[in-house]
Amino acid sequence: MNEMKVAVIGDLDTVTGFRLGGVTATYIVGIGERIDAILKKLIADEGLAVIVVTERVADANQQAIVEAKRAKKAVTPIIVEIPDKNGRIAREVDPLKMLIKSAIGVEV
Repeated sequence: MNEMKVAVIGDLDTVTGFRLGGVTATYIVGIGERIDAILKKLIADEGLAVIVVTERVADANQQAIVEAKRAKKAVTPIIVEIPDKNGRIAREVDPLKMLIKSAIGVEV
């Protein structure tokens, strides 16, 4: 069976939590730091199933995330945004809802 991996991009506390959970592909970045190169590397990894990015890092890198999604040659890896230690960011559009709607065609 082919084992799929998870990668995490975010602040120190979030990344540390995922490391404790067994995730080995982790990248600690500051809120204003660019993640273009990291995303490009991760998108090219065929064994990667999910890329987790904290919301604050994702907000500062929306263009890089959009370009990474366009560059994917397959359904995976899926890019998922999660809250960091400071909690959720209030948004008009929920990226997770958009992901579910594009995947199954139904709004939840």
